[in-house]
Amino acid sequence: MPISTQNTPALFESSSGTAWFFLLTITPVGGAPINLVNNNEPVTSNGVVYMPYPFTLTLPLDTGDKIPQITLTIDNVDQLLVDAVRELELAPSIRVQLITSAFPDLVEKDLNFLKLRNVNYDAMAITGVLEVASIWARKFPSEIVDPVKYPSLFY
Repeated sequence: MPISTQNTPALFESSSGTAWFFLLTITPVGGAPINLVNNNEPVTSNGVVYMPYPFTLTLPLDTGDKIPQITLTIDNVDQLLVDAVRELELAPSIRVQLITSAFPDLVEKDLNFLKLRNVNYDAMAITGVLEVASIWARKFPSEIVDPVKYPSLFY
């Protein structure tokens, strides 16, 4: 998906007043979403307020031999997210959006099919892996058909 025509000039300028932001939405199973932006002040996009919180996304190399994983690193500046991580029982859904300061309601890229796995934290940072929640990554068939479980199939 190409960059929109509204943001293309800012992309090609050598110096621009337009900033590019990642919006991060962490949605725990059965919980309220946590909306973060990698900025030093809140950003409103499509009616949702994203709170400033320092984080980085490390994109994977596209080798083609496995499903790509994104590494998420969030600075551990207060206990809000550590407390949320400790309460997790199931992997939360993650949505990552790319916007600009010039057009915050125009989402350039949208990854809304990610799950947060392998979360670790210490006094400095919370790290995790964003995996693609893909049906192609699931085991198929989900169980083995054998005479013990399904005796009627084996007469």
